Amino acid sequence: MSPKADGQLRFPDVADLNGPILEVENLTTHFQSDRGLVRAVDGVSFTLDRGRTLGVVGESGSGKTVLSRSVMGLLQGNRVVKGGTVRYAGHEISALSPAELRQVWAVQIAMVFQDPMTALNPVVRIGRQVTEGLRIRLGLDRKAATETAVALLESVGIPSPAARLRNYPHELSGGMRQRVMIAIALACGPKLLLADEPTTGLDVTVQAQILDLLGEQQQERSMAMILVTHDLGVVANRTDEIAVMYAGKIVEKAPTTELFAHTRMPYTEALLRSIPRLTDPSHMRLRAIPGRPPDLVNPPAGCRFAPRCPYVQEQCRQAEPPLRNAGPGHQFACWFPVGSSEGEQALAYNLHHKVPAALAFTGTRADNALAAVPPEPTPTGDGEVAS
Repeated sequence: MSPKADGQLRFPDVADLNGPILEVENLTTHFQSDRGLVRAVDGVSFTLDRGRTLGVVGESGSGKTVLSRSVMGLLQGNRVVKGGTVRYAGHEISALSPAELRQVWAVQIAMVFQDPMTALNPVVRIGRQVTEGLRIRLGLDRKAATETAVALLESVGIPSPAARLRNYPHELSGGMRQRVMIAIALACGPKLLLADEPTTGLDVTVQAQILDLLGEQQQERSMAMILVTHDLGVVANRTDEIAVMYAGKIVEKAPTTELFAHTRMPYTEALLRSIPRLTDPSHMRLRAIPGRPPDLVNPPAGCRFAPRCPYVQEQCRQAEPPLRNAGPGHQFACWFPVGSSEGEQALAYNLHHKVPAALAFTGTRADNALAAVPPEPTPTGDGEVAS
């Protein structure tokens, strides 16, 4: 990236890039509050190649939305404390001023916001909201911008697109509003799209249509995409890689097929178990994760998932696990990983000692725990056990 003589920024053609289109290194976003510093994003690193899709998954409050907005540079203000670096197309954009970032938004990086009813201006017609970026960013005149807007609405599957330009947001259904948001995000031909919960509040059939639409547009435009969601089922067949977030940190990251086949982090396993399945018996109780996410002002020592983890041991409460490698591109943060002998020993130990998270995980009643599970020695995090 280099400035032109007129002060405009120049980005290289992403087709010529040899490395990743997006590099995020040790990104932190904290908010100053009356209670203290809220660590919403706390040291996140990842890369994304051109034309690839990264799924960012986690519960509400895990930092997914703050992460996507931090990458785009939307969080400004005196009470926002930022750190780390964000590189787009090989050049650092986290150091750009708000005026310079406005040259990046829409043309290079765009976002589909979570709630179209609040993201769209309720008192402005759809046509003006779609054409605004075309006229300001691309310099199109009114006629060309209108023609392009009609083509955009048609490309995202909106019937009678010319007529819809005169509608207000409240005159459209939820699915139609989300399609308008996608059209606005794609209007200026971005090379990176951040989709923040694009299917929230939509019924299942409309969700599938929206996700199919995003996939089609990504293929046509060779875009990279970050798909933010709380549902692992949404990203199962639509991403190349998944990053699982908990309490502002990435706790597991792997290629999509590898993550589902060889889950290592107990939190990822808990998210997978909470997905309802067609094979489940009728009226079966959902497998909710017990407890709630930690206070990000005063997070617990050690592993932040420890208070809710069925595998938790004393080591988990004292020392935060680093990201470890479990294979090519697969990283996880856990002392007692799922599928390991030490993890199985930790779960058995907790069941024997009636640890609530372990009982809830297995569905074992506390009065049956001792009879169901033989005593186990205390596990350690290095694959051995202590007597």
